[in-house]
Amino acid sequence: MAAQTTSEVWDSRWSSTRRTVESKVIDNIFEAYKALAFHRKRGLQMVDGGGKEIQVILESSAGTAEAFDGYDPLSKSPVDPFESAFYKRRYYAVPIVLDDTTNWENSGEEQVFDLLEALGGNALNSLLKAINEDLLGAQTGKTMLGYQDIIADAGTGTIGGINSSTSSFWQNQKYTTSKTFTTATETNVFDGLVAWNTIMDDCRKQGGRNNAIVTTYSIAAAYRTALASAGYGEVRTSNVTGINGPEFPGYMGADVVADNDCSSLHSYMVDTDAIKLRVMRQANFKKTPFVSLQGNGQLAQLAYMVAGVQLTTNNRRRSGVATAITGI
Repeated sequence: MAAQTTSEVWDSRWSSTRRTVESKVIDNIFEAYKALAFHRKRGLQMVDGGGKEIQVILESSAGTAEAFDGYDPLSKSPVDPFESAFYKRRYYAVPIVLDDTTNWENSGEEQVFDLLEALGGNALNSLLKAINEDLLGAQTGKTMLGYQDIIADAGTGTIGGINSSTSSFWQNQKYTTSKTFTTATETNVFDGLVAWNTIMDDCRKQGGRNNAIVTTYSIAAAYRTALASAGYGEVRTSNVTGINGPEFPGYMGADVVADNDCSSLHSYMVDTDAIKLRVMRQANFKKTPFVSLQGNGQLAQLAYMVAGVQLTTNNRRRSGVATAITGI
């Protein structure tokens, strides 16, 4: 934090009059973590009681049907159509620390704002920041799986212990053709929408239902511009309030979610029946109890804001990614 000093001389003019202090703490560091917020909606987040790992049982192959007549001999070969994917728990923590002298001083009529409460809010936002970045990233070390793993650019990779190179059913959809969203190669048809339509249809062919398009602000802005420029945005002229409607209108039943942590040029088509944010009930973005640090010879209190999370999938092929869309 940058050092600050007061330049005034504390004579009678300054000593006799208090400052006007706005007691609300104003965030100047955190962003809107919309991808994580979307996954934390009711029905999209699964809360688990415990367990060291998450096991998802998959139906991964089909039996062979055959036409027959009369006494034709039929196959007796058994099928083994089931297997499981396994996901490790991942844990995040942010400390909340306050020495006792500062806590004592931050009380009574002299308190401008509740410092301990504000530190808790800062810790929660710090937790959301880290998890949102990892949600839209790739797994490293002890971090959770991210979109770049489950909805990979190449469509391949080993997820949940299943190698998609040998188990092709475990590959996500991908669209790698370079497109500039607002270019209209065909009259009145924007290339960005061509890309979105193609990858969404690839997912639909596999039984997917993409109810979210998670993308960059640049691409989302190009989509919004395309709609407004084509006259699809509602304009109210009675009092000239401008273009009407949501910030980012939905597309073909999918919410358009713009997030600053999304990889550039990318649009992720997410089937939320197939991709879930799994959260531990005992570590559901909660604060642990405060404990004293007197054992360390310090008059201070310590707690942690914690989350036990993992991004899992039960069907990779029902989600997809367009990797080369230029926005505005």
